[in-house]
Amino acid sequence: MVELLAKLAWPALILVLFVAYRKQIRRVGEAVIKRVERGDEVTIATWITLGKSTGQLKDPSTGDLITDDHVALIHRSWRVPHRDKDFGGQPMHQIHIVLFGQKAALDRVEYVVYHLDPSYPNPVRPGGSRETSFELKELANGYSLVRAEVKVRGQNEMVYLSRFIDLTDESPRLKGTYC
Repeated sequence: MVELLAKLAWPALILVLFVAYRKQIRRVGEAVIKRVERGDEVTIATWITLGKSTGQLKDPSTGDLITDDHVALIHRSWRVPHRDKDFGGQPMHQIHIVLFGQKAALDRVEYVVYHLDPSYPNPVRPGGSRETSFELKELANGYSLVRAEVKVRGQNEMVYLSRFIDLTDESPRLKGTYC
C-alpha cells in the first residue's frame, strides 16, 4: 500500500498544481501560441524549440552584403503532356525557377548560374536577365534539387541557394512566357 501511495504522490501533486494554476497555465500556453504564430522562436528548457519561421526576406541597407536572408529561389511546375512523346512517353513537367527578393536586393544581382541534376545533358545553366527575375525554364520528369550561385555586383562573396523541385500537375504560373 505504501508503495502504491509513493507511486501516486508525484502525479497527484502535478494534478493538484495543474488544477490550482490552470488559468495561469492557459495564459502561458496562449502566449506561446501567439509568439509562434507571429514567427518568434520559443525555447522551453534547452531541448524543445517551437516556431522560428523564416519570415520575409530582408530589404538590404546600403552597403549590406546580399545573403540568403535577402534572396531565395522559388519555383512552379505543371504537367505538359504534349511533350511526353518527345521523351519516350515519360510524364513531363514544365518547371519555372526564379530568384525572389526585395527590389533593392534583386537590383544588385549581376547574374545567376543554376546547377541542375547531373542527368541533364547541360546541367549548368545561366539564369535569365533581371527583367525575368533571373528565371530558368526547363522540362523535368522527376524530383530534383536545383542549386544556384548568385553573383552580386561589387561583392566578392557569392550567394549559394538551393531549392527542392517537386512536380505538380497544376500550379499558379510565375510571370513570364512558357513553352
